[in-house]
Amino acid sequence: MISFRLFFQAILLLGTLASSSCASHVFYNEVDGTGTILGRPRIDWVKPDRFVYDRGHNNHFAFIRHNGEVIVPGTIETDGGSIPRALWNRRGFTPWTYAPAYLIHDWLYEAHRRGAPGGEAQDGSPLYYTKEQADWIMAEVIKSQMEHPDHFDTEKSPGQLKGIYWAVSNFGNAAWEDKPRPVTAPFTDPLAEALNNLPLRPVIEAFGDEFVPVRSAPPMQGTKTPQP
Repeated sequence: MISFRLFFQAILLLGTLASSSCASHVFYNEVDGTGTILGRPRIDWVKPDRFVYDRGHNNHFAFIRHNGEVIVPGTIETDGGSIPRALWNRRGFTPWTYAPAYLIHDWLYEAHRRGAPGGEAQDGSPLYYTKEQADWIMAEVIKSQMEHPDHFDTEKSPGQLKGIYWAVSNFGNAAWEDKPRPVTAPFTDPLAEALNNLPLRPVIEAFGDEFVPVRSAPPMQGTKTPQP
C-alpha cells in the first residue's frame, strides 16, 4: 500500500484497542463481506524494496463487489500494506496478510491519480471512485477475506479491520492527491493498459471501537465520471 505518513502513530494507537470492542463489532457489521476474491495475486520483485504487480501476470485476479461491480487492478508498484516493521510480529499486521485488499486499494488510488477508471459496472461501463469509496472497498475486501478463514488462512478480527480502515481513511489524503506513479519498462504503460483492458467483465466470465470513530459508509456505487 502507498506509504502513509503518520501511519506508524496511527497503528500504535489502534494497537491498544481490543478486538472485542463493541465499536469494532458495530463497524464490522456495517461493512459488506459478501464480495468475491478471485484468483491469487502474483507480485514481481524488481529490485530491493521495489515490487510490481503486473496485470499481464494476473489475468484472473479480481474482486467482485456485493453490488456486482468488478475491480481488476492494472500494473502498479506496491509494497503491500505499509505496516511498520516493529509490528510485523503481530498476526494480521504484516504487509501481505491482506494482500488482495492492499492491492485493490493501491490500484484504486493509482487509477485516481492517473485519471483512469478503477472498476467496471455490471453493464460494462467504466467506474471512478472517490477516496472514501476506495477506502471502504478495501475494508470490504479484508472482510471478505476474514469471512473465509479456511480459504485464506486468516482470522476474523473486527479490531484489525476497523484499525486498518481508520488509518487509511485518516492518513491517506497525501497519497490520494499525489502524482501518478507509472511503472517503467519492462512493464507496459499503466494508463494505456488500464484503458485498453476495459471492459473487465470478460476476465470474470472466463472463470465460468468507541475511542476511534470511523466515517460512515460512502455511496456504494462508483460513478461514470472522474472523482476529485
